[in-house]
Amino acid sequence: MSEEHDAIVIGSGMGGGTIAHALARSGLKTFLLERGPRYEDREAFQDEWRMLIRMEPYENRSIHVNGTPKKLYIGGVLGGGTSLYGAALLRPSRDDFTPGKFYGDKIPKATWEWPVLYDELAPYYDQAEELYHVAGDDPEKMLFVQTPENGYKYSTPFFEPINRGIAKAIRDSGYSSFHLPLGIDFSRCLRCPTCPGYICPNASRASSVNRAIDPAVKEFGLQVQCGREVVRLDHSNGHVKSIQVLNNETGKIEEHVAKRYIVSAGAIGSTVILKKSAIPDKSGQLGRNYMYHAGAIAVGLFRKPVGTADTFIKQVGFTDLYFGTMDFSHKLGYVQELPVPGPLALADNAPMPVPGSFAQYLYERAVPLTGTVEDLPHPSNRIEVGTGGVISLHHKFLPYDTFRSKFFVGKLKKILYRAGAVFVIGATGDQDDTHTAHQVGTARFGDDPNTSVLDPECRVHGSDNLFVVDGSFMPTSLGVGPALTIAANALRVADVIIGELG
Repeated sequence: MSEEHDAIVIGSGMGGGTIAHALARSGLKTFLLERGPRYEDREAFQDEWRMLIRMEPYENRSIHVNGTPKKLYIGGVLGGGTSLYGAALLRPSRDDFTPGKFYGDKIPKATWEWPVLYDELAPYYDQAEELYHVAGDDPEKMLFVQTPENGYKYSTPFFEPINRGIAKAIRDSGYSSFHLPLGIDFSRCLRCPTCPGYICPNASRASSVNRAIDPAVKEFGLQVQCGREVVRLDHSNGHVKSIQVLNNETGKIEEHVAKRYIVSAGAIGSTVILKKSAIPDKSGQLGRNYMYHAGAIAVGLFRKPVGTADTFIKQVGFTDLYFGTMDFSHKLGYVQELPVPGPLALADNAPMPVPGSFAQYLYERAVPLTGTVEDLPHPSNRIEVGTGGVISLHHKFLPYDTFRSKFFVGKLKKILYRAGAVFVIGATGDQDDTHTAHQVGTARFGDDPNTSVLDPECRVHGSDNLFVVDGSFMPTSLGVGPALTIAANALRVADVIIGELG
C-alpha cells in the first residue's frame, strides 16, 4: 500500500488533467493515474498510417458496439482525447442548461434543467480558456452561444484563401461566420494540414498534457503514473477506502489510498470502473444515456486543389442555426469546418475501393463542414460490463436526432455549392459508429439520487469522497463540443475539494 494522498485522479483527459492541475496548484498532494502510455514516438506524430489506420494512440480495448467488436476513436494515451482532438473550445448557450424548454416530453423531466446553470460556471469558463490558451474572434459574430465577457485574450490568424470563400458563402446564405475559438497558440503553430486525430508535433495545440499535467508536475509536485489500470474501488458504507490498480508493466496489483478519489476515464471508462467496483446506484442510470453528437457532415469537392493537403484549414464556424430556423423550430447546434484527415483515411472510409492516386486527388480538393446536433439522452443507449470484463456499447440515434441531422446536411450542402464546390456529398451521424467524439452522459448529475448518479458537486450520491468529472456528468449533450464545459466543471469541482481539504 502506498502513502496516503490528498487526491487520486483516475484518467488524464480534459476533466482529469484539469482537476489534477488545480488540486496540485492549491498545494494538495495529488496523484494522477492513466491507463494508457505517454505516447512519445515523435516520428509517428504526423504519420497518417500509424495515427489513423493502425490507431496507435487510441483506446486499445475492443468494445462490442451493438454486438460487434470494434476499436473506437477514443484517446488511449496520456492526455486522453485532448492529445488528439481538434481543440475547438466553445462555450455553449445559456439556454443549453435548460433543455426542457426545447425538448419537453422528449426527455425526462429530471433533465429539464441542469442543477448548475451557466452563471455559476461562467467564471470557470474564464479560467479554462486561459489555461487552454483559447484564441477567438469577435464575440458579436458568435450568435446564440456565450462568449468571454471581455472578448478573447488571444487572437486568430487570417483565413486561408479557401476559407475566405467559405466564409463569404456563409454570409451570402444569410449567416454570420467567425473564426472558430481554438485552443492553439498560433504564435508557434506550424499550420499542419494534419491536426485533429494527430498528435501535435510542437505542443502548440493545447492538451491536458502540455497545458495542465506537465506544468503541474514541474511546478506543483503532481505525481503521474502511466500504464496503470484501475481494477476496483474498495467502497463500503458510502466511502472509498482504497483503489486496486494493475501495473501493466509488472502485471502486479498495487493499492493506493487517498482522502478523495476523482474518476475521469471518459463516458465509457468511468462507467466500467464504477460498475466493476459495484458502486451503489439508486437511480439505475449509471452507464445509461450515453450520448455523442448526431453529427451532420457535408463534403464539397472543388475543381482545383484548395490547400487542404498543405496547410491548416480548420478555421470557419457559424452558430446561426443553433436553435433552428423560422420554418424548422428544432434545436441544432454549431457548425465548424474540418480538415480531411488524409488520403489513407479517406480511402479506408470510402464505400468502395479507391486507388491511392485518386484518394490524393480528392484529398487536395475536399472541404468538409460539419454540424453538431444535440442528441438526446435515452436509457437504452448504454454501457454494460459482461463476463470477463467485456465492455459493450449499445447505441442508436433516436429518429428525432437523425431527422434534425438530415435537415442540417441540406443546409451545409447549399453553402458548399455556393462556395464553388462542383459536387457535394452529405451524411448523418447514424452512419458511423466508431468516431464517437463528444461522448457524455453516463453518470449524469442532479439533485435527486432517484434520477441521477452524481449530486450537483459531481460527488457520487451516497459517497462522501468519490467524484466523477469527465463528460459523464452531463445530463444533455449541448450544442457545442463538451471539452471546454468539462474543463470548466472540473475547475468548479476542484474548488469543492480544495474547500474540504485545503
